[in-house]
Amino acid sequence: MKSQEIKYVGIDCGKKTLEVIRIGDNSLHQRQQFSTTEIGISKLINWLNPNDVVGLEAGSQSFRIAKSILNKGVQVIVLNPGNLATIYQSLKKTDKEDSLKIARLIQRHPIEELPTVPIPNDVEEDNRRLCSEHENWTKQLTQGKNRLHSLFTQAGLTQITKKHLRTKANREISVALLPSRYQKEAERILKVLDLVEQNLKLIEEEIKEALKKNKAYAQTIMSMPGVGMITSLAIMSYMGNCKRFSSAKQAAYYVGLVPRVDISGDSAYYGRIVNRGCHSIRRVIVQAAWSLVRCQYGGKIKEFYQRLYPKKGAKKSIIATSRKMIEILYTMIKTGELFDSMPEKVLNRKLTQYGLM
Repeated sequence: MKSQEIKYVGIDCGKKTLEVIRIGDNSLHQRQQFSTTEIGISKLINWLNPNDVVGLEAGSQSFRIAKSILNKGVQVIVLNPGNLATIYQSLKKTDKEDSLKIARLIQRHPIEELPTVPIPNDVEEDNRRLCSEHENWTKQLTQGKNRLHSLFTQAGLTQITKKHLRTKANREISVALLPSRYQKEAERILKVLDLVEQNLKLIEEEIKEALKKNKAYAQTIMSMPGVGMITSLAIMSYMGNCKRFSSAKQAAYYVGLVPRVDISGDSAYYGRIVNRGCHSIRRVIVQAAWSLVRCQYGGKIKEFYQRLYPKKGAKKSIIATSRKMIEILYTMIKTGELFDSMPEKVLNRKLTQYGLM
């Protein structure tokens, strides 16, 4: 009995619709359109065959769709859209549909050569949303404080700095100094800031609970100075157990902390860091690096920064230090070993603060 031909399915995910195409070795293409609702996804799954290989670009709905397809036992490949532009150039110029481009891509290239994105489990996906939500609320808090501070500047009260606006009590004392014509706007901003801070407290409690569910992991990575609960959640959510990384260098590349390399003959030029990678980790690991280099327990990583600083300056040195932190965290996660420069008493105090003892 002849085995069923493998066919390749490309899915272009829109907000409300999925443009789907199935191609094989012949020139016949099958096109379908489905909605992104649960009913539409169910119809898509019923339309797929067991021998299909499905490809789609990572996006806001991609993981939900990919998991539904996987549950049917159909192979699905989620592609990193940031790395596809160059590959697309090798396809036919007439392939204007994204779904057809994706189908041809997974037909012509082995999966090992494609820029794939691992499909997170439900817990990882929930934790990633927590990371994004915390970042969004933090930005709103900063914007609100900046707006409030600008009122003091407009009113000529330049002695009021941003540090006077950090806490609710200090903000209320400072706002009382404003002339009456600025009071109403300031009071509205205060209400917004109070709401944002309340939401941040709720999110931070959720983050603590998420870390408690993987206490040993959190304890390991928090043994590195500068790594707090926000950084821990980001690393846990996106890097996980690090089994998908073959080396510490690959983990640093995933985060986007490796330099661009141009090689010509025997010469190699190292430029700026690559303009891609996991934003959620890169953002917090750079902040963590600043904390580490100011900490007395920074150990060899701090010494690394201090060696670079006179030659490279603060910004380049802190990026290199961030990369070093990711590479060492990779090893710590793989081995379960704690960071060797943090005294046990100090670590226990830190873990107790986050309810991880």
